Amino acid sequence: MKSGQDHSSNPFVDPEKTLLCDISYLKDIFPDPQYSFSLLRLLSMMMMHPKRLLKLFLADNLHDIGAKKSPAYVAISAPEKQTIGFITLRLAPPVKIRRLQDVRDIFLNHEFLRLLMLAAWLVLCGFIETFMAQLSDIRYHAGPAISKHPLRDLLHDAFPLVADTQIVNYLLTATIVYTVAGFAIQSPDWTTRFMILRRWAFIMGFIYVFRGITLLVTTLPSSLIDECRPPEIELTGTVAQRFGFIMEVIGGTALTCTDNIFSGHTSMMMSCCMIWRVHSRLRRPFSWLLYSVATAGILMILFTRFHYSIDVVLAIYITYTAWDTYLRYIQEASMRYMFGFTNHSTFDLFNTQIHTADAARIYEYLNWQPHPLGKKWMMWFFMYVDGLDIRLRAMRVFDEHGVWQQKNKPASMTEKKHSTIQPIV
Repeated sequence: MKSGQDHSSNPFVDPEKTLLCDISYLKDIFPDPQYSFSLLRLLSMMMMHPKRLLKLFLADNLHDIGAKKSPAYVAISAPEKQTIGFITLRLAPPVKIRRLQDVRDIFLNHEFLRLLMLAAWLVLCGFIETFMAQLSDIRYHAGPAISKHPLRDLLHDAFPLVADTQIVNYLLTATIVYTVAGFAIQSPDWTTRFMILRRWAFIMGFIYVFRGITLLVTTLPSSLIDECRPPEIELTGTVAQRFGFIMEVIGGTALTCTDNIFSGHTSMMMSCCMIWRVHSRLRRPFSWLLYSVATAGILMILFTRFHYSIDVVLAIYITYTAWDTYLRYIQEASMRYMFGFTNHSTFDLFNTQIHTADAARIYEYLNWQPHPLGKKWMMWFFMYVDGLDIRLRAMRVFDEHGVWQQKNKPASMTEKKHSTIQPIV
């Protein structure tokens, strides 16, 4: 290429003169000249115009919503070491990996430590749920024989029977792998990766425990096996044997009889859908693919009689509600600490933006919630789980002792309007 010529904006330059590596072997693999030339041109465009290639996958509105680049750049104190509890670590992982020490810092920080705590929470909740399922099986075994036949189910009657229940596990695995791989690649930094994993681990742990309670209080006969008999280990095994059996159930190599209300497989697939719905930066077809696989998995749960219809319906509702409640608390906490709100953020927003004595009355007229739902202790608990307290420290909204610095709160919308008014000369 001659000096002074700029072909950076031309995607159709000669690929054999611009590629930075030897790709002549591709001509032997693809003997068709027309096809080979098209492939070489595509590879050339990918190497010369990575930003254009990125646009094929990322959504168009990321800049408007602040998600195009890593949001962690606003955390000016993220590299600082602070003490939380009795442990002193770096607050957050590095945004970019520039040296070997950065690789170590990915894991030596409070964000990752919080993730390890949530992983332990998830394992504990899994054991609790499986133990409750064993108690449900014992109660079921002691019941009358008339209660051990599958119940009538509207969708079971409507849908054809598919005998291979492993299809459900295959689709569940595909959903999980697609989600893990998708967000490992598309997440803008390690902080968001750890955040998504913590949210998933906490919510799934809660769902496990809640599911264990529903299994124990209401016993439904197996929808899959007529006159199902629980495994002998559940009925007569020692504590050690039952513990080992729990590992088999978690690993999917053993089944129980009353593992019904509500569907754990559906909850897991629904959680993956919620992760894509809330956190994805990719174009919609990538999310639609996940939704399609999850929908197929849920339908196969019904086709194989793996669960009753009520199990699936409840799982969808409970999982969505759990995610919605959790995320609303995080939004509420962010509003309170960033804008200095001390009560419910919506109520305080009315009082700060409506400059009349009737601001509170207007709020109640529109909403009529004198005592809105939500507790501060639950908000603080979710903040800790989500790592929001760490991020507020990194932004210096909280000091190194975790104390809220109200003097650092941003100006309100009204203050900003007044500050932009220029005096008339």
